[in-house]
Amino acid sequence: MSDTPGTPSNKTSLEQQKLPLSRARLHGNLMSRLDLVTLKLFVAIVEEQSINKAAEREFIAASAVSKRIADLEHATQTQLLNRHRKGVEPTPAGLAMLSHARTILRNLAELEADIFDYADGVRGTVRLLASESALFGYFPDQLKSFSTLYPDIRVDLAAATSQTTVQSVMEGSTDIGIFWDDIPTGQLKVIPCYSDRLVAVVGAGHALASCESVRYCDVLDYEMIEQEATSSIQSLLLRQAAQLGLAPRTHMRVAGYDAVCRMVEAGLGVGIVPHSYAARLSADGGVKSISLLESWVDRYYKICVRDLEQQPVATRLMFQHLTGRR
Repeated sequence: MSDTPGTPSNKTSLEQQKLPLSRARLHGNLMSRLDLVTLKLFVAIVEEQSINKAAEREFIAASAVSKRIADLEHATQTQLLNRHRKGVEPTPAGLAMLSHARTILRNLAELEADIFDYADGVRGTVRLLASESALFGYFPDQLKSFSTLYPDIRVDLAAATSQTTVQSVMEGSTDIGIFWDDIPTGQLKVIPCYSDRLVAVVGAGHALASCESVRYCDVLDYEMIEQEATSSIQSLLLRQAAQLGLAPRTHMRVAGYDAVCRMVEAGLGVGIVPHSYAARLSADGGVKSISLLESWVDRYYKICVRDLEQQPVATRLMFQHLTGRR
């Protein structure tokens, strides 16, 4: 009996019934027949634009390479390469396969590196951001002991404001951050790290140079060497001055503790820096540090990391070392 208009043919119905079964069979074939050697050969073929050249590159017979690619196309039920007289080129499906193959091989290489870290000494690079004071007062001893334990781990350490540090860790552009102040940290793992305190620094000939300690309101009677507006210390100092109903007499603004101390040494005003940095100044360097009699001068630093369990071995070891936790 002939098909009537508007009625699906038996052939069409059978093809529609086969589609889900075909996809299921494809999934099973691909999972069982896809192997890393074939993926590596496929990448080589596309890059060399030739099966023969890929075979030479991977030290395998061209016939074996052709057989593997034919099996791959059969398993995927998709043509992956266009063959022509000058060589081969990937089809659109082949380009998709190429992208995934490269990702799989790259991930395998990273997995291999992480596993070998356990077997043959830990290697890798850890990126850290911290406040400038931490670079001078906290990290030298910590990194010295860490490098003794793990000499093959490279450390990339830079200074940044607390806000920038936390944001960089949240975005994944740095691995570990050390910061202070009440900054939102979202889902980051945060652990207390160490403490420091702020002190005033003055030149040897300054009117306050004979004092061992002063109140912040006394410091504000003099011209100040301030830090950049984005500095956490500068924000704190402005808040505290406002609570006293005073405005700092800003003489100049510079970036970094070293610049503050140089301006102080030149007799241009009073600076506020962490004690860990001031302690590095030599007694005859022309700069004297003075204790500040304020409760807010104590700063408690914290260390933060994102998804610690998902981090490379080197990053986890650094975090454990800095926090003293296993």
